[in-house]
Amino acid sequence: FVASAMGEISTMRPLNRQSPKAKAGASGASGAQSRMNLAFPLRALVERINVNDDPAWAACMSPDIIRAERAERSARETAREIPREIPREIPTREELPRLLGARSSILEVPAEHQTSVGCCGHLQLTGRVWELSQDAKGCRDVQRAIEEAADDVTRSRLVTELAGHVLDAMRCPHANHVLQKCITCSRPHDCQFIVDEIMACHGFAELAARHKFGCRIIQRLVEQCPQQVEGMASAILSDVSSIARHPYGNYVLQNLLEHGNPSQRGRLAEELRLNVAPICQDSFGSAVVASALTKLSHEDTMSLAKAIVQEDGLLTFMAHARHGHAAVRLILQALDGPNRAKARDLLCAELPSLKVSRYGRVVAGWIEAEGRKAHSRAA
Repeated sequence: FVASAMGEISTMRPLNRQSPKAKAGASGASGAQSRMNLAFPLRALVERINVNDDPAWAACMSPDIIRAERAERSARETAREIPREIPREIPTREELPRLLGARSSILEVPAEHQTSVGCCGHLQLTGRVWELSQDAKGCRDVQRAIEEAADDVTRSRLVTELAGHVLDAMRCPHANHVLQKCITCSRPHDCQFIVDEIMACHGFAELAARHKFGCRIIQRLVEQCPQQVEGMASAILSDVSSIARHPYGNYVLQNLLEHGNPSQRGRLAEELRLNVAPICQDSFGSAVVASALTKLSHEDTMSLAKAIVQEDGLLTFMAHARHGHAAVRLILQALDGPNRAKARDLLCAELPSLKVSRYGRVVAGWIEAEGRKAHSRAA
């Protein structure tokens, strides 16, 4: 490469002697023309002379080319005007987020809303709760404002701005968190509009129980507003078989078992008994049954356990399942006398198949451990 470059350089004509002023112009033109005649790798090396005055490999190039390039650079630097720096004011803290392309932490509010008392320092939310609730950052600001409100009146003023938007908020990945915060931090009667909007649409409570975000709202209402959700709970309990087998609906029923009143738990136990086979054969339904066996009254627990044992092949099927095998142990603990003996006999008859199953071998271990204890007591 160096040899070919030197060959090309040697063929170039030397610069004519001229006056200093003309010489600079001629040198610039000659240097530019010389660069265009060179191969690209050599042109790249020549261009680097503009950066380094005396690079290590400059000795290998023609002195005429080096002088031409330096004269051209000198002419460019002389003609270049250095712009005068205009002093800038240091941006304020409020301007920095805008300069960085981020959202300002201080929310601008129209003048007509400035009279309302804000929360969280300078944060002003009045009139913008629903708008901000739909945003990933804004929903956190609204939740903080609701949680840190000065009093219940101020909090109620913020919460009621969601009136008319409850159904949309239940389906929003951001606003549903705001709605949950409203329910957990507000007085029950301040959340009545949430219950009213859900119940105003026929069948929406059942749909909300199956929704990814809506099921959370139903659970918070059951926990915080038990007296106001009687109608909602009744609508959900009318479709236990379907909701219990749903990926999200099963959590609503488990929440009802924990926070519902005795009549709601009794009705749920009855629905589970009537639909025991399809519910227990489902993974999510088995989780509801396992929860019911720990939270129902003794009488309802005994009735549900007997219904499972009496269903042909159901107990063994549950012993192989992820959530079902936990319910099987609760069934054995709940039953006594002949019913317990029947359940153990059914499982012992299937021990070979249980031992080769991931969850079945756990049940088989319980059965064998109980057998060893019985033999030791007899001895």
